Amino acid sequence: MQPETRALIAHATQLAKAGRMQEAESAFRALLENHPQTIEAHSFLADLTLREGRHAAAVVHYAACRKLEPRSVKFPLLLALATERAGDLAGAVEIYLEAFRMNPRDARVALYAGNALEAVGRREEAVVVFTFGDDVNREVRTAKDDPSADPEIRSRAATADRAFREYFTAFHLRAVDEAEALAVQRAGSGGAPDLSRVLRAIWTQTHDGPVGFRTPMQEPSIFYMPDLDPVPSVPREQLPWADLVEAATADIRAEYLTAVESGASMSPYIPAGMMDPGWQKLRGQLDWSSIHLYAGARETPFARAFPKTLKALERAGIMPLVCGVPVELFFSRLKPGTHIPPHFGAINSRLTVHLPLIVPKECSIRVGNETHTWSEGKIFAFDDSFEHEAWNRSTSDRVVLIFEAHRPDLSLEERKAIEYVFSKRENWLRARRIP
Repeated sequence: MQPETRALIAHATQLAKAGRMQEAESAFRALLENHPQTIEAHSFLADLTLREGRHAAAVVHYAACRKLEPRSVKFPLLLALATERAGDLAGAVEIYLEAFRMNPRDARVALYAGNALEAVGRREEAVVVFTFGDDVNREVRTAKDDPSADPEIRSRAATADRAFREYFTAFHLRAVDEAEALAVQRAGSGGAPDLSRVLRAIWTQTHDGPVGFRTPMQEPSIFYMPDLDPVPSVPREQLPWADLVEAATADIRAEYLTAVESGASMSPYIPAGMMDPGWQKLRGQLDWSSIHLYAGARETPFARAFPKTLKALERAGIMPLVCGVPVELFFSRLKPGTHIPPHFGAINSRLTVHLPLIVPKECSIRVGNETHTWSEGKIFAFDDSFEHEAWNRSTSDRVVLIFEAHRPDLSLEERKAIEYVFSKRENWLRARRIP
């Protein structure tokens, strides 16, 4: 860039900083007549004309900016916004998507791109984009309820939230219908099973309607079957597989101790990136730590070190819970003096099961209004959608094996239907691609 050009840019910029916008605009336009590739001039004029509602002019200047700086992530979004406001919504959609492909970690871009897709009638693609944004930052969608948020953001967030809820509520109903059809095929002439309790289930974060919980101290954050009896814990006598798991306690404990002695590293159960203030003391700390064999229905590298543990659960018939594998299976260590604060789990259609392996005195768990003290080798099963907390007030570690199991009061076909709707939703999420 020539010194003369730099001087003209500096002069026009000073005019803008002094609030002399008309003179600054004239200076930048004059600059472009002789130096049409000046990004500073196009950028200033683009921002000015967009702010003043001269959207067609803003489109021209943002398009020039995008051409001059093709790697910049900001100009495609602004060009898309100007294009939308200029009345070319179809054209804006593709530019928004380009902006999102360039910067898939920006939830705001997802919000704008999803809104444009929704506006042109591409609902499923809109929801796909909204879910990607939600993965990055849920607060963008919930901005609809924030009176301090920008009104345009609030409006777009409301659109995203409505699309989310309508789409996934319909998705659940279709999935249950499909599960019923599969059940009829399996039964032959036996007729359709009663899946009404599954049909009335609520995905609490995406339900299209008011979400209310019938029982105090019970608030599942993901999946709620309101017709299930609200029982904080289930007696082990109601679990036909409990004896088989308990019989393997010594082998399971031995595998855990061998793994630890061999250098298997424990990981903080609460990740360092957890932003919920309720977890501040345990965030990224080893006070509550774990060795996961399965996480998110995926086997971890640790699983092969615990063949007897896996065999015991398989023999008991509780391994193939969802999609043929456990959703979560891990050894949980609670160090002396550690307190897990009160919190709610995600789902009331499953039980969280503890097999206590190493339990010193003064270690207990509260579920709802019930307090339970673990006994080594004795299964404790509870509904973690009830508020629960745990503590270790002893001077040594407490270790339990934790896994999930179906509630015993669900019929076989209800269990299969629940597994089906969960796997259907999980498969949809895994198959997502930016349009």
